[in-house]
Amino acid sequence: MFGVAPEKNYKIRELKPMRPKRNPFSHLRLEWKKIIIWVGAAILIISLVAYYLYKNYYSNYNYIKQDSSQYLVYTVDSSVNSQNMTSEIPYINIDSDDANRVNNAILDFADPFLAKNKNNLMVYDSQLNGEVLSVLIRTSEYGDEYSFPTVLFYTYNFNLKTRNLMSNQEVLDIFGVQESDVEKIIEDKFHEYYNDEVYKGYLVSQECDYNCFLRWREVDNYLDNVAYFIKNGKLYAYRPFTIYSVYGEENYFTDDSFIFYIAG
Repeated sequence: MFGVAPEKNYKIRELKPMRPKRNPFSHLRLEWKKIIIWVGAAILIISLVAYYLYKNYYSNYNYIKQDSSQYLVYTVDSSVNSQNMTSEIPYINIDSDDANRVNNAILDFADPFLAKNKNNLMVYDSQLNGEVLSVLIRTSEYGDEYSFPTVLFYTYNFNLKTRNLMSNQEVLDIFGVQESDVEKIIEDKFHEYYNDEVYKGYLVSQECDYNCFLRWREVDNYLDNVAYFIKNGKLYAYRPFTIYSVYGEENYFTDDSFIFYIAG
């Protein structure tokens, strides 16, 4: 009626929810994440181990030491002289034949030297410069008749890669200088000392010329008893000479007067 079609009995189909499509590469992404985590953890562990070895083994040169609990150079014995100054005997803590020979020579010298005069003094300094270890020993020997000591210097330079004692020429080669260069530097410095002493009135040039000055210093050769020491990447020559109180020179010269800057 009124053009309306009669109702029919239709069967309605139930719709099932659609599942998202599975990414075939998702399991690979998960595996890569696991691999990255493990690799990161391995790198962290290796870095920590490397840092520990560097800090406690290589940076302290423990792998070349006789005693890993000690420094590369340490005081093996000490004593106090009659002036209440402390003498210290160094020990070079390197496991090598050269180091053993040097240590034996130092010990054989130190005991009789310090026992010879109650005023005698022995001190040392050491410096690590890259792969070179420099050890400087200064001795002050007092005589029975003269109050000012005779000062001498001894240096030992070790190549830490080879653990061998270096020659003077090997040390000079590091800085590209020759003995003739050192000789000229020391000569110029002695001329400077002489002129300055004359200027300040310690010497009278008419009474004591430069050659006279050298005789009083007991200097026949500028390179006699020169010891090379590397400090803070710079090369120094330690050249001892005699100081007398005849002209009051003990008030002019200082400990630094024996040090001659060479290069670096």
